[in-house]
Amino acid sequence: MHKIKDRKLFKWHRKEFNKVLIIQNNDQHAGFSALITYALNGIRRAKAINAIPIIDFNRENTPYFYDKSKGEDIWEYFFEKVSDYTPYEVREWYFQGKIAADSIEQITPEEAHKSHQYDKDRLATFWAWEKPVDKTAWMLEKRMLGRAYVQKYLKPKTTISKKVELFTSAHFNSSFIIGVHIRGTDFAYAKPTPIETYLNGIAELLKRTPIGAYQIYVATDQIQYLETFKKHYGDKVLSWNAVRSANHIAPFRQDNISGFQKGEDVLIDILLLSKCDHIFKGAAAVGEIALWFCDHNNITDFAIESDFYRKPYGELESTFSQLNLNNTYPLVLKLQRLKNGAIRRLTASRVGHHLFVRYAWVRKILRH
Repeated sequence: MHKIKDRKLFKWHRKEFNKVLIIQNNDQHAGFSALITYALNGIRRAKAINAIPIIDFNRENTPYFYDKSKGEDIWEYFFEKVSDYTPYEVREWYFQGKIAADSIEQITPEEAHKSHQYDKDRLATFWAWEKPVDKTAWMLEKRMLGRAYVQKYLKPKTTISKKVELFTSAHFNSSFIIGVHIRGTDFAYAKPTPIETYLNGIAELLKRTPIGAYQIYVATDQIQYLETFKKHYGDKVLSWNAVRSANHIAPFRQDNISGFQKGEDVLIDILLLSKCDHIFKGAAAVGEIALWFCDHNNITDFAIESDFYRKPYGELESTFSQLNLNNTYPLVLKLQRLKNGAIRRLTASRVGHHLFVRYAWVRKILRH
């Protein structure tokens, strides 16, 4: 444990600080990429108030990714610690009277929501309620900011990085690797990009660019998308053996998968995409965060053609449903939309939100 001498007891990057900022997840619907964004925006806030960031993603505020076998600090399943301190020891010091209450700062749910969707200086993978005048310039600006923060603060665990290295050594056997991130399942906050658009985009790239031998790495949460790519490109298609969904329920909401695997699958997809020579991506976060881990802008960005849905959470509809990815009969699809809409509205209500956050069995019933 760190020695306490005076109020300037916290050290970070060879500097002394007299307070810390404990960064928690305030969004129970957050997938893995959103957690990365919340963490990095928390670090940005810590720098602004001259505090040391401490990431506190735990079984209570981040239950989907909690894995008892891996310990209590969910962030440290996947990344190295941002600072030398833990939320547990800082709280212990407070209860022991070793530090004052004003030495510990926290981000309220309201502040987190505002920062994530409205703060013009935030790290972000897509715009929200305020549409940028120049979408391309906005995305590039945020990408450069994301790269700066990833380079300085985000170091994946060595065990995960080694898996990525082994995969690339064994399977990236062509001179040109095309990376694809295509999101399905519960993606709902922006207009989804149909798979036909991706296929046409890849065909255009191959037609205009003499790339020679190539392979296509596909990162997706939707099994139907992977099957379609394999149908078109056969053994040129590569993918990580991740858990995928055949319906609208995202893998991270499934309870038959370990919390660690849920996060590791996404992080490995991000890192493998970052190794690709050209990346096709939509409005979803994984493809953009992959670009934060690399230093090129060789992309086909369908996000520019998309837009944020300016609707309450209860009125959003999943990509799986919007694009009818299962080719469901119209009447059945209509009934499914009514059911899922009712679940979203219930989850968004004050009582529903309270129960959803508090009880695992409620989250299971209200999966959407």
